[in-house]
Amino acid sequence: MKIKTALTSVIVFLAIFLFVPSVYAQLDPSNDSVTVSAYINVDLYSTVSVSPNTVEIYQPSNVEVRVLSPSGVGIPGRQIVIYGTGLDVVQPLALTDATGRAFGSVSSTVPGTYTVCAKDTTFGYDIFIQNCNTLYVVPVPVPTMLPEPQYTKGFTNMVMWESLGANYKYNVQVSEFSDFRSVKAEAGYMTSTSFEFTNLENGKMYFYRVRAQNPYGGLSAWSNITYSVQDAQAPSIEVLDMGNIGENTTTEWDPNYELIFLIRVTDNLQLNEAKFFCLSSGGDLETCTNNYSLEGDLLTVKIKLGDLEKVSDIYLRESYKFCVEADDVAGNVIRYCDIILNIPLEEVEEEKPPIPVTPPPPVVNDIEKVIDDITVILDDTVGKLDPSDLERVTTATSVVTATSAIVVAAGTFATVPYFLLQLFLNLLSLLGFRKGAKPVGYVYDSVSKAPIAQAIIRIYDEEEHMVWTDVTDGNGYFTARLKSGRYRLEVRASRYEFPSKVVFGKDDAPITNVYHGEVFEVGENREINFSIPLDPLEESQLRVRLEAFWTRTKFIVHLLHILLFLVGLTLAFYTYYSNPTSLSLIVLLLFVPTFFLVLRNIFFSRDIYGVVKDTQGNRVEGVAVGLREAEFDKIVAKRVTDSMGRYRFFVGEGRYYIEILDRNYVVEDIEDGNEVFTRKETLITRDILLKE
Repeated sequence: MKIKTALTSVIVFLAIFLFVPSVYAQLDPSNDSVTVSAYINVDLYSTVSVSPNTVEIYQPSNVEVRVLSPSGVGIPGRQIVIYGTGLDVVQPLALTDATGRAFGSVSSTVPGTYTVCAKDTTFGYDIFIQNCNTLYVVPVPVPTMLPEPQYTKGFTNMVMWESLGANYKYNVQVSEFSDFRSVKAEAGYMTSTSFEFTNLENGKMYFYRVRAQNPYGGLSAWSNITYSVQDAQAPSIEVLDMGNIGENTTTEWDPNYELIFLIRVTDNLQLNEAKFFCLSSGGDLETCTNNYSLEGDLLTVKIKLGDLEKVSDIYLRESYKFCVEADDVAGNVIRYCDIILNIPLEEVEEEKPPIPVTPPPPVVNDIEKVIDDITVILDDTVGKLDPSDLERVTTATSVVTATSAIVVAAGTFATVPYFLLQLFLNLLSLLGFRKGAKPVGYVYDSVSKAPIAQAIIRIYDEEEHMVWTDVTDGNGYFTARLKSGRYRLEVRASRYEFPSKVVFGKDDAPITNVYHGEVFEVGENREINFSIPLDPLEESQLRVRLEAFWTRTKFIVHLLHILLFLVGLTLAFYTYYSNPTSLSLIVLLLFVPTFFLVLRNIFFSRDIYGVVKDTQGNRVEGVAVGLREAEFDKIVAKRVTDSMGRYRFFVGEGRYYIEILDRNYVVEDIEDGNEVFTRKETLITRDILLKE
């Protein structure tokens, strides 16, 4: 018995002194037994867990403490306290639940490794839970600035960085110093991964950096530093030498003669490249030579005369314009087009004074009386005639009027087969665009009425500067592209004289709008289509005088015909009013065909247009209408509607589509559809309905 008691005492003693710090023991001599009194402050069965185990600074980690009995059953109603060195602790708000669990959280503002423990304080003293857990606190990830170009265009710069995830905010800074001892501007914390800095200065280098903030307020370190130089200045272009034209002229020239241009192209920072272009007569940039090179800041261009645009593929133009386009590494672009090469004329001519404006023919008769005065005169004269005599006078007048109209018309029918073709071709030149220019008219022989080829056309502005030159083709036609303004024409042809002294007035039936050298005006809605007669110098004087006499006779007959028509029509109305008989009605009706003969020129000269309207029926001005060629799928022509909403195209054989190029409008309807298929030259004038 004493041996068993001794062994038991040893085991209890070791257990108590190893796990329980406070022990009180007393030996009872009456029965050789030991009485032990102690309180236990270590819990071997409960657990502490953290989730997640790894967090960023300021990020809380959830702590779960579960109080268990030796048999693994949760103990409710216990007061738990969480603790750990260097940690910010949020203690459980309640006692352990029915499963023995209590919840809190921990966090830290300093990266490191931390031990998270808990204790039970339910009984007024601490029972330490032996099972602790480890928490790892890491810094906020550092974002990475994306690379910047060496040079940035303009006075702004958009910088970007890599995203760390949806829950992070970023603050980006810009400074003129790589150590950021002075910050020029910063964005403030935002979720975007890009920011545009403004008000930057040209030629300065700027440095950029960014840092992140996690959702709990933890800040990362600053990122890598990038830099870029602001470049808001385009290159500069200076012409040093235009070369020598030699003995070449507009008519006598060597196609292999080479011109050498020396042009200085510089940039405030770094030049990228420079290109050389020719400016066509239509105002388009064209590549006329590839023989140019840029060495340093010197652009050397070599171009042969044969590579230049020619008039009717024969003569050189009197002046050419060239352009140099340069850009720097930041993307700043400049185009300089004031490079002008003048070609001497074939001969030196004395400067001619401006041709005075030729006034139109004087008005033959002025209307001096109003309708009431005419009525009084008729009553006092014709009204006193016998009705039968009045009918005879009116009938005779109507017959003479109709006969004269037919005679005048027949006088032009002799040349109709030839002139119908000429007028049709002239109309095509007026409506279409040939050689990138706008048709102006044609030149013809004032006596034979035949077209004159190879006539040289020169157009001068109000300051007597020549702005255009052309040579008539085999049909006598020439073209020009003129801006709004006032101009005059000069025409030169071998063995011909300008202006014509044979043709008188504006009409040379059936030719109209005859030009005699007067100043004319070009406007937005005013198209020019001149017919220019030249007098032959080698024609017999008799024929020239007969033709001059005939043109003046036609002019006088035309005026007399109109006057006679008005007098006859007035008498016919008055006769029918005074004596409404069947004969007077027939006489009045005789004037109907004469009326259409008098007005035929008005109807023949009407221009045909397509009209663009909106859904309210209003005509729309300034809308760009395009014509797309179907085979190559490209826009081949563009028109902008005038103040009356009008436009038109003249096209050759092919398939085309009409489009509205203005994005502010949507097509509601196009007359006969947007597709146009033609086997011959055609005028396109389809009405278009738009809505905004």
